[in-house]
Amino acid sequence: MTPRLLLAAVAAYCLAFPSSVSAQRPRPAQIESPVVHPDRTVTFQFRAPNAKKVEVSTQFTRGNQELKPDTNGLWSVTLGPAKPNLYPYNFIVDGVSVADPNNLHLFPNERFKSSLVDIPGEQPAIYAAQNVPHGEVRYCYYPSPRFGMRPLLVYTPPGYQNTTEKYPVLYLVSGTTDTEETWFKVGRVNFILENLIAQKKAVPMVVVMPYGNMMSGTPDPTTLQAAEMYQAFTEELVGAIMPYVEGQFRLSPDRTRRAIAGFSRGGGQSLFAGFSNLDKFAWIGSYSAYLTPEVFNKYFTPLAEAPETTNRQLRLLWVGVGREDFLYRQAVTFDEYLKEKKIEHQSLVTEGGHTWMNARHYLTETLQLFFK
Repeated sequence: MTPRLLLAAVAAYCLAFPSSVSAQRPRPAQIESPVVHPDRTVTFQFRAPNAKKVEVSTQFTRGNQELKPDTNGLWSVTLGPAKPNLYPYNFIVDGVSVADPNNLHLFPNERFKSSLVDIPGEQPAIYAAQNVPHGEVRYCYYPSPRFGMRPLLVYTPPGYQNTTEKYPVLYLVSGTTDTEETWFKVGRVNFILENLIAQKKAVPMVVVMPYGNMMSGTPDPTTLQAAEMYQAFTEELVGAIMPYVEGQFRLSPDRTRRAIAGFSRGGGQSLFAGFSNLDKFAWIGSYSAYLTPEVFNKYFTPLAEAPETTNRQLRLLWVGVGREDFLYRQAVTFDEYLKEKKIEHQSLVTEGGHTWMNARHYLTETLQLFFK
């Protein structure tokens, strides 16, 4: 008997002859968590009758906040009010970080396990699903000589299915420990782009979201070793990802219709891949990331020595960072280096830290510039 048939037989047996133990124990009442109130405060709840301490960590409060238990072991706390945005949060139960088991909206990540809470404002957010034409997000696998079959997501805009047009393409790379799903589920790139297209602020484009982990660790971005990881991603992108995507989707082969951008590690990978392939990319975006002068001087000396030629090749080089970002100083140094070398670019410094709230902000800004 195959494992699947065996499981089916066991399931049938359990349905036909339920045990007295499983029939007697009632399930606990369903918990609603999080609950967003009209005043933009949020109630978090977690059932843990045997826990000694339960806390919640959010990105709209500073530090962990303690929950209080009732007599049935249901812990709760109300926090805020918070500024409207989409925030990650997680519980810490006796020192162990866990996602909210009552919330379906999870943060895709390899290391930390978080959930998402959306705190709406008076007007729909740019990342919210609105009553506009929608495209599609497809889960794909491409053949990688280095890794075997490897995942990526591809977004096609509204109307893609009904034309034979070749579209511009944005390769959008997530950060350290994020997955290929993070720009979709946390970055909400599909909704942001659709809302901007409906407002005639962005052009329809395909967005490719690859998995950026090169499975060789993540060296400190201040070191030359980081460039080796960036180079490995660049080889994967050009040698495997782009041939697959351009063979499966209607994408323009024109370099002026290709962009690459990313957040955190993905921003470093995007800068390196873009500068390495200006014959393929004319638009580059860096969100909370940078290249050190040492890396630039080692790998891209011709670009720095001939800024007029570099500037003619680049339609847009864009860098953004938050004042509270732990990479702020290095990102500003990169900005100053570009100015010193007379490499034209746009830069944006915002409030906030190394967060996906800022990443969405930077994405929204650059989507309005790409391919214009």
